[in-house]
This record gives sequence, structure tokens and C-alpha cells, in this order.
Amino acid sequence: MGALIQFFVDHPLAIPLFLIMFTAIIAVHEFGHYLTARLLGMRVLEFAFGFPPRIAAIKHGGIDYSVNAIPFGGFVRILGQDDFSIDQHGAGDPGSFTSKPWWAQAIVLAAGVFMNFVLAVVVLTVAFAMGTVAPTGQVRVEEVAAGSPAAAAGIQPGDIVVSIDGKAITRMQDLVNYVTAHADKEVAIQLQRNGRDLPAITAVPRADPPPGEGPLGIKLGEVTSQVAMPLPEAFGQSLALTGDVVGQIAALPGELLSRGAGTQGPPPVGGPIQIFVVTAAVSQLGFATFLKLVGVISVNLGVLNIIPFPGLDGGRLFFVLLGALLRRRLSPQLEAAIHAVGFVLLLGLLVVVSVADIRRATGG
Repeated sequence: MGALIQFFVDHPLAIPLFLIMFTAIIAVHEFGHYLTARLLGMRVLEFAFGFPPRIAAIKHGGIDYSVNAIPFGGFVRILGQDDFSIDQHGAGDPGSFTSKPWWAQAIVLAAGVFMNFVLAVVVLTVAFAMGTVAPTGQVRVEEVAAGSPAAAAGIQPGDIVVSIDGKAITRMQDLVNYVTAHADKEVAIQLQRNGRDLPAITAVPRADPPPGEGPLGIKLGEVTSQVAMPLPEAFGQSLALTGDVVGQIAALPGELLSRGAGTQGPPPVGGPIQIFVVTAAVSQLGFATFLKLVGVISVNLGVLNIIPFPGLDGGRLFFVLLGALLRRRLSPQLEAAIHAVGFVLLLGLLVVVSVADIRRATGG
């Protein structure tokens, strides 16, 4: 714990940057709910920065715009959207969330996630256009496991993978996907070594490799360099990175399940403390790199928030779509209870992940 406290002392700017980053990401998310609710005729009660207790508020057009004491994120209150309340308010009011058709409710619920992706693409585009460390399109072999198909074929650390079976390799995932799909089949790999093309080599990826080795038995890395891109190229790169992050999140459940009960060490996921540690490190690498972190975190929050779990936007959206399918709304009190239980479970998960973050940060 002393090491973690010392880390905070050594990075004094990390805390304000962390709070600014999360508040901005969540404010943009909530703005999506706010804007679509107003456009669709719902009555917005409050747009808040931070969480209570309230410090100050301005009332305009019947809406409280408030600043609260806990400077972490924010929220929007819409009449009739009482997720955790047994006593539902606004029933029958034409401006209530529940008085609107199901498709309007779905748009409002999904708008926050949509805005997270918009924010990610915008800030990532700016980051790539400013000039930041970016992939060059080359995939390099970092390590070769002894006794693996790669070692038998003569692949060495530092080799650049140019193509496999004539298919150009520009991303690590391209190679991983290909060799996984062609397990137990001979593949032809074109390499570069020290800037020179090598004759094509052949190898047979394994269908059941040892843990941590992969079908070929190589650890890969993408070659990067400091690059400033024209806006169209920066926009394309931002879309590609956003897609990569979504793919990595989608693959995470499988990775967690494959760890097994006896696996030592913290799980390969991070919570607020781990994000703080990363923010501290990235803050020393320049504004463009910090923007990349903002974009990646925004995508993460967007994807996680659309999961159909009670207490999240995805859980609320699930109930709206289920009600549309059944042509009647489920009991508001039952729905509120389910959301409340889901919220408690999410808090429990946050505690577990935070404990893992502390173990990771302190070397435990």
C-alpha cells in the first residue's frame, strides 16, 4: 500500500487528469440522453456534473443544471425514469419517459453509448492528426517458444511477418486469426529479417498449443513510430482502433473463462485504480497520447454500458425491448427491484476489481 501512496505522490497531475477525463466522458454520455430526451418531448428534470451533495444549480427552462461535490461523472434525471424507485413518478404525464413509445425510449437509452463512440472517434482522430505513436502496418516477432512450430521453422525474434499464404499481414490479429483457423494445416510464411526478404518458410500451427504460446508459439508486437496523419487517414485510423478495442472487449469473457480456477495473479481486467495508474503514465507522454487514452476509455465505457445487465443502459434497453415484444410493460416495481439488485452486484464487482488493481499496483 505504501508503494501505491508513493505513486500518487510522484504523479500529482494524475488525479486531476483522471477526474477531468472521466467527468468529460460521462458528461458526453449523459448529454446523449439529455439531447435525445428533449428532442423526443420528454421532460428533463436535471443535468448534473458530479454527484451529490449539490454545490450550486441554475434553473433554466424548467431544468436544473447542477454542480455537485463529488467531481466524478454526472447524471441526467428524466421524468418517469425511476430505475431504482418502487414509487414511480410521472405516470401518465405526457412528458414522462414511460409515456413515450418504446422506440423513443430505446433511442434515449442508446444515445449515451452512441455519444461515447462519437467522442472516441473525434478525440482519436485529433490525436492521430496531431502526431502520436501509431502502428506502421508491420508485425514483428518478439519471442519464439522453444520446441514450437515457429522455432522448428527457423523464425527468430525481430523478424517481420510480411504475409501468410500470400495474405498480407498488417495487424497482429490478422495473423492470430489466420493461424487459428488453419490449425494442423501447413502454411507458408514470408518474413523480413534485418530489412531483407527471406525465402518463404512453412510451418504447421497447433490446434492445442501449450498455455500462453499460441498455435505457432510466437509472441507478436506491432511496429510503431511517431506519425502525424492527414485528417482523412487519421479518421480511418480512429475507426480501426475503435473496432480493435471493441473486438478485444468481446474476446475478454472467453479469456477470463480460459484462465481456470488455479490461475495465479489478478485477472486481466482493470478498474478505476488501474485506469488511474495508466493515466499517470500516459500523462507524461504528451497531450496526443492522453487523447488516445480518453478515446479508448470512452469506447470501453460505451461497450460495457450497452451490455444487457440490470442497472446499466443495456439492462434498461432490454426491458424496453421486452415490453415492446410482449406489447405491455412489465411491473415497474419488479423492474426497479431487478435494477437495484443489478446495481448492488455492479458495486460488488467494482470492489473485487479494485482489490485486484491494488494487488497489481503493489506487486501483491
